[in-house]
Amino acid sequence: MSRLSVVLIALAGLLGACSTAPQRLDLRPTIDITARNLGQGAPVAVQVIDRRQLTEAQRSGAVTGIDPAVNVVDVVYQEATRALEQLGFAVEPSAGPLSNTLTLELLQINYDLTGAVMKKTVFVDADVRATAKAGGNSYATTYRAHQEQEVAFQPAPALSQRLVNETLSSALSRVFADPQLMDVLTQRAVP
Repeated sequence: MSRLSVVLIALAGLLGACSTAPQRLDLRPTIDITARNLGQGAPVAVQVIDRRQLTEAQRSGAVTGIDPAVNVVDVVYQEATRALEQLGFAVEPSAGPLSNTLTLELLQINYDLTGAVMKKTVFVDADVRATAKAGGNSYATTYRAHQEQEVAFQPAPALSQRLVNETLSSALSRVFADPQLMDVLTQRAVP
């Protein structure tokens, strides 16, 4: 076997190793809470809406991204409920006549990998729109988080998962750290 053949076989093996199947990332965001008993038992109903514009390939899990077996709405709802309870709110399963409401809209959770064969950059973005309503008052804004990291070859699934979770966690933590949004949620409805 010629030297050129050996080099070509080795190069083909290297390129094959770099073009792995799409990664399936388990979504597990965590919301950092610093305040305590801010809600003082105020009732809050939480709603999470997935407004991400996904292609059919993304929906079927055919491209790198969040595992389609993970229900993004449920994961974010559970973490938002945990955060509100830590803040001293009484989370209700549905909005009652005296409940305040918090709506979280997931606008994007993007994972993008660009670059050459040996050097790539991972870009992760998360946008969450939050709307707080209490009586006639409301407050809404969008919270964004971005992260990028250079990697050699294809990033390991553990790194990709960590970057996506950190970025989404950062966007969600900004929601619960916003004093204007919390001011609306802490208002008590008058019967």
